[in-house]
Amino acid sequence: MPNFDLARQPQYPIKTLDTDNVIPSDQIASLLSTYHQITLCVRSENGHPRRGGYYFCISEKSANTYDLETIEGVYVDTFSLDDLTTLINHASGKKFNQEMLDYCQNSINFRTD
Repeated sequence: MPNFDLARQPQYPIKTLDTDNVIPSDQIASLLSTYHQITLCVRSENGHPRRGGYYFCISEKSANTYDLETIEGVYVDTFSLDDLTTLINHASGKKFNQEMLDYCQNSINFRTD
């Protein structure tokens, strides 16, 4: 069960990427240029149509700068497109990145809000 209020979610439109491959930054840029704020759901290519995935709540802050929020709308950090793409691919298991692992362990995982 989710630990948040489903009646208030998602705050941005859900856009789903079903892929087993690394997601290129131009694909994320294309989604964000069209919608400016999205809840990106990254899932494996095959599976039940109503399966879950990895959710990233993203809003465009300025050119090539994006805010990442929790599903509850709490600000996490601001990323360039390349760093955001690296985080999405790392967190969704598409491509391991040691620097992003270190960042997540030392910054995101220790948050208290």
